[in-house]
Amino acid sequence: MISRRHSVFFKLHAFFFLALVVLILLFLSALGEQERQKFHLLAHRSMELSRIVDETQGRSCADTNAELSAAGFKVIAGKTPRCEALKLPLPMQEKLRMRNVRVTIYKDDAGVIYELDQGHCTMFYRDTAEGKTYYFVWFLFVALLGGLVSMYLLLWSNLRPLKRLYEQIRLYGEGKETVNTTSKGKDEIALISNAFNDALEKQTKLKKSRELFLRNMMHELKTPITKGKLIVELEEPSPNRNLLGKLFDRLERLINQMAQIEKMHAFALHKTNVSLESVIKTAAENLMLDPANILLHGCDRDLLVDEALFTSALQNLIDNAYRHATDYPIEIVCDGSRICVKNAGEPLKRPVEEALQAFVTERGDGGLGLGLYIAQSVCEMHRFKLSYRYEEGIHRFCILFDSHFSGDRV
Repeated sequence: MISRRHSVFFKLHAFFFLALVVLILLFLSALGEQERQKFHLLAHRSMELSRIVDETQGRSCADTNAELSAAGFKVIAGKTPRCEALKLPLPMQEKLRMRNVRVTIYKDDAGVIYELDQGHCTMFYRDTAEGKTYYFVWFLFVALLGGLVSMYLLLWSNLRPLKRLYEQIRLYGEGKETVNTTSKGKDEIALISNAFNDALEKQTKLKKSRELFLRNMMHELKTPITKGKLIVELEEPSPNRNLLGKLFDRLERLINQMAQIEKMHAFALHKTNVSLESVIKTAAENLMLDPANILLHGCDRDLLVDEALFTSALQNLIDNAYRHATDYPIEIVCDGSRICVKNAGEPLKRPVEEALQAFVTERGDGGLGLGLYIAQSVCEMHRFKLSYRYEEGIHRFCILFDSHFSGDRV
């Protein structure tokens, strides 16, 4: 399972979140700058109003009003009831104070009102040339936000088929053959989905063809082998009879192991909770071994595995230990983290890495070289580990696992 921080959707969400944060910060910065420009304008208009009033002292009211009107000011009787005082930043207040401009600024629904203290009287002026509220910053913010959200939704809708593709691939990996990854899109993900679906269809056809071929071949081989074994049993005892019997047994064993390999390659695990003791006894019965030659220790636990495949793996390990043992009984020891098959015997004639390969066998042991390979493959399918150790004349093949017991640990 993909961790959230490695997911492409997490990266998309993170990118969108960071972009949104940056956009909001830029918007707030622009609003702050606009507010500062507004206060600068108010301070400038206050100084301009004070200058005009000072310059027109002694003139007629008509001349004063005309000059004020040309500058965008209009004399009013007083401030309105719903107006609110605007407080300029301290640097601007100091600037007005240095220029001996004593003005109070108010804001109402109609605009800006200046209350100018002229010493002997107080006059009120409305700024008729005040610029309208700046909507450009808001418009730009909404436009960029809309574009960002649209891009996010577009990318998310284009990447969403990846989840379905992943789910279908996961099901195929678990052994489900009837998966469908076709897509009607035109982007690269749709092309990958369709190409993968075509590859799956070809793979399924090849797999079914191979299974049919192997089943027919095994059926055709088993029939003459069975007849041959019956004929051998009817013959009089002789060296040739024993040789033919061993030959037919070897061929039958080879076919059975090939069938096990074919089942493994189908990679369809059907896990259930099974008793280890029951699995081991079934493996021993399949090998027709004397129970007195096998000692079990601590195997009264349940394990979540594919029963048929895991029985096959244990059967091959037990068979390998039994055939190479120099002393009996062999031991099977189970605990909370592993199952070990132990037998006394001579050291291996080749490295264990080679012994785990298919069709590699100890010279003259009568084996086919598939037993350990099958056990190793089954362990890999279950995500177990097959380990080997030889100490003090004892071979130990152990299947290591973790968190697969359904009961308490030993």
